[in-house]
Amino acid sequence: MRKIFYFFVLLLLLRPFSIVAQSSAEKVLKEEQGKFFHQLKYISLDSAIVHQLSRSVRIEIDSIFSVIKSNTALPAAEKEKAILSLAYFMNELGKNIKQQRSEIYDILAAVQSYKSILKALLYQRSFTNVLAALPARRTQVLAATFSQYKEHSLLDEIAIYKRMASSPEFILDFLESKPTFRYADSLLLIAAVNDPLKIVLYVNQRNTALAAKIRNTKNIYLQQIISLAADRNGSELLPFVTEIAENSITKEEVLEARKDITKYFQLLVNTLKGSKGINDPSFIFQKLLRKGLKEKSFIFYVNHVNELHNAADAIRFASVKGLRPEDIYYIITSCGDELYTSSYLGLYKRLMENFDPQSADSLFSIVQNDNFRIFMRLAANYNVLTDFLNRMPAEKAATLLNRFISGIESDSNTGLEKAMDIADSFTGLDSAFAISDMIQKELQSNLNRCKSGQLYFGMRIYSILLQVFDLVKQKNSFHKLWTTLGNYEMLERKTLENKKGEIVEVVLFYGDDDGVGSFKNFQKMFTDTTKWKTSRNANWISIRSVSDQPIVIYANLPLDGKEELDLKAQDSLFIFLEQESIEPVVLVHRGHSYHLDNTLKRLTPLVRLAILGSCGGSNSAISIANINPDAQLIVSKKTGSKSVNDTVINIINETLLNKEDLSWPIIWEKLSARFSNDEFTRNLFTEYIPPGKNVSLFVLKLFNFYNRAA
Repeated sequence: MRKIFYFFVLLLLLRPFSIVAQSSAEKVLKEEQGKFFHQLKYISLDSAIVHQLSRSVRIEIDSIFSVIKSNTALPAAEKEKAILSLAYFMNELGKNIKQQRSEIYDILAAVQSYKSILKALLYQRSFTNVLAALPARRTQVLAATFSQYKEHSLLDEIAIYKRMASSPEFILDFLESKPTFRYADSLLLIAAVNDPLKIVLYVNQRNTALAAKIRNTKNIYLQQIISLAADRNGSELLPFVTEIAENSITKEEVLEARKDITKYFQLLVNTLKGSKGINDPSFIFQKLLRKGLKEKSFIFYVNHVNELHNAADAIRFASVKGLRPEDIYYIITSCGDELYTSSYLGLYKRLMENFDPQSADSLFSIVQNDNFRIFMRLAANYNVLTDFLNRMPAEKAATLLNRFISGIESDSNTGLEKAMDIADSFTGLDSAFAISDMIQKELQSNLNRCKSGQLYFGMRIYSILLQVFDLVKQKNSFHKLWTTLGNYEMLERKTLENKKGEIVEVVLFYGDDDGVGSFKNFQKMFTDTTKWKTSRNANWISIRSVSDQPIVIYANLPLDGKEELDLKAQDSLFIFLEQESIEPVVLVHRGHSYHLDNTLKRLTPLVRLAILGSCGGSNSAISIANINPDAQLIVSKKTGSKSVNDTVINIINETLLNKEDLSWPIIWEKLSARFSNDEFTRNLFTEYIPPGKNVSLFVLKLFNFYNRAA
């Protein structure tokens, strides 16, 4: 009896320690759960989805907790770690969605990722395959979640790798301080692919451990990139770095083909068609191949076809005569946003001639469905999607629309952009009732699918697409959106004024030939000294209206772009603006599409109007909305033009000088009248979209609206 008594005494003495250990972790979890679900309740105006999502997440978290608690094979200390990891996960997830509200739709997927990693850790299995497809942000959340585990350092390094891989311009700086980083070799390849010449300059100019590591690398691809980037024919050879490194082609063979434009271009196309899949280690070098294909498409063909816009078709399109359908396809999909409308239509016509009477969808078999979505987006943008789909049996058209519309929710990083592409296809369907009906049914089918599968991101974007589709079908009914989003047909003058009553604009130019020409034309608009006063220094000019409520315009000089003096001039201007507490509310981009990223770095939440007069300026709408979701945008769907840009700026400033609000329907009427006698400029102007008529932009605006805090 005494032994039994002591046994129970010992049990009572030991049990509290176990309870305390377990309840401590559970208390932390309960606290984090409370904070998370309270935050989730107010994180979005999308209350219907948030309610369903909260319920689903709560069920998942409770299930994970129960599995941990009931696992009899798991020691108490391991249970405590697991429960604490669940608490840390909820904390990190909460911080993440607060910073990036679109992540709200990824919560359930993040929970599944957490479950997979936890299971791998508990049963000592590999988890790297789980992380492979995850974005950097979610990987970082998971790394912080499992900070108590010995595998944390590996998780953290994978997260760092993903973060650096998404910002390749900073890789060399990072590796210089950490040359022994676990994934240094992989990062070096990414840096080399992103900017081969930068790697060569680094190796030649630095005497660091990292420079020595690069010089002594045994990686045949990195060796080849360094060698080709230093070659005087590097731009012609770099697209074939994989093939040259693997000895499937020689430098001499590439340069021999380069003597004939068609042979060289077709070599690029054939190489891309024969490229290995995404799981092959050499897949990373496709970026150099695609970059080369785009550059040569523009230099060999697009530039000539655009410049010869006044010539007869036989002369204008002579450069593409004899090209294969896949060659024309890659010209279109590589440079679609740089093509004049008439250039695109001419190329599209020649492409389609290859498929009479053959079904046009066989085009995608030739190119193995590469750039499928780009081709469909461009066909929608240039209003030939209906024509393309009518060149095939109805069931094949339905299949293509299904591929174009379905499954965009699977990747929240690209889903919104794809939804905007789909919205572009809604216009130009006035007489295509059968295709319009197919699109509507496809959208509804995908919405129903996402609802049944509790795919909340898909539920949101497909419901928005159906809403916008309905507005397009009803025509001129976008005023229904104004009660939700505000009036995008009007920008009130008073909202642009600062405390002094001034309206501050910044116009950014770039130092190439086009930029220099644009700057000269721009200055001519302000030569009337009764209206404008101009000041100048070494880097920028300021133009001030002579009025009691002045417009003040700052523009950098288009200094030599090769030396990046244009960017330094912009830096100088913005340092001055910051020092003087001058805050621009209008931002104007006056450069090519490849300069646009530099302009967007200057965007602030105070900018109310952004005028993106570059080719395909509409494609940067998501970047702008991430910084300022309320900014109104004037964009070109296709080719930007200084003759249009200058007139747009001029009429906007005339309106503001007259102390009037910016009514976009009225301004567009004035612009149409200005271009009425110039057919070429008028055609370019038709591709400019005012803030109140941008269909794809309303998808973005509605998405951002629902993601605002309640």
